[in-house]
Amino acid sequence: MAWKICFIIVFIPIILHCVFGDHDLCPSRKKTSIGYTCQKACTKDQDCPKKKLKCFCDGDCGMSCVTLVSTCDEPPTIENGYLVKNGHLIKGALVQFKCSPGYRLEGPVYTECLENKTWSNSAPSCKKIFCPPPPEIKEGILVAVKKTEYEVSEVIYYMCKRNFFMDGSHSVTCMTNGQWSDGPYCRERCKVTVQRSQVIYRGQKVWVTEIDEGLVHHSENVAFFCRNKTQACSYTASSQCFDGVLKHPECYEEPTWVQYTFFSKNLVSKISSCQEI
Repeated sequence: MAWKICFIIVFIPIILHCVFGDHDLCPSRKKTSIGYTCQKACTKDQDCPKKKLKCFCDGDCGMSCVTLVSTCDEPPTIENGYLVKNGHLIKGALVQFKCSPGYRLEGPVYTECLENKTWSNSAPSCKKIFCPPPPEIKEGILVAVKKTEYEVSEVIYYMCKRNFFMDGSHSVTCMTNGQWSDGPYCRERCKVTVQRSQVIYRGQKVWVTEIDEGLVHHSENVAFFCRNKTQACSYTASSQCFDGVLKHPECYEEPTWVQYTFFSKNLVSKISSCQEI
């Protein structure tokens, strides 16, 4: 009697585990055949029927119940910092070190769980961040207790000397990179150098002698009168004060002493506006 011996060959697929803590990072399970049988789908460890099975991202199979081969102990902790862990601590898992606000990381950023169940890097340290003394500003006064170093989030204030305009924030803050936020500038007032003509300042037609000390503040505008020689009329051209400098428009011509003294009615600031013609 002849016997037939049948061998049943079972192919056990090698499952490559890509570990993610966030399910959104794991691809959805594909319905088409991918060459091996997917394990039970899951969203958390409690969905798996056996304790030795854990819920991992199993490539194209998506989140699945797979067997843990080896795990590392908890990674080393850091003072004034914390750990960012994604999933279970199996071989190849990465843990990121981060420092609390106001501290700077010195040492490795990541450590990896190795095959021998140890971590690839020792814990880094978190050093407290300080800012150096804040910078002085020209024509400004620092309103703060002078120290050799300042803590993160510490705020100091500036003032400008008399007749100077503060351009920017009146305070600066020690930032987490050990630098100060952008400080202000103390801008100088501008002298209106017109002598024999009126100007328009703050909406009013005035002589320079009617402007306090003949000075206007930084960023203020002054309109000068210019002559349209073809139509014998006047128009205005504006100039803005910037940190002590107020330029005359190219069209402006200063009246002579003779024009101002004997023909004042014909001064450019006195004749009809071109808009009225």
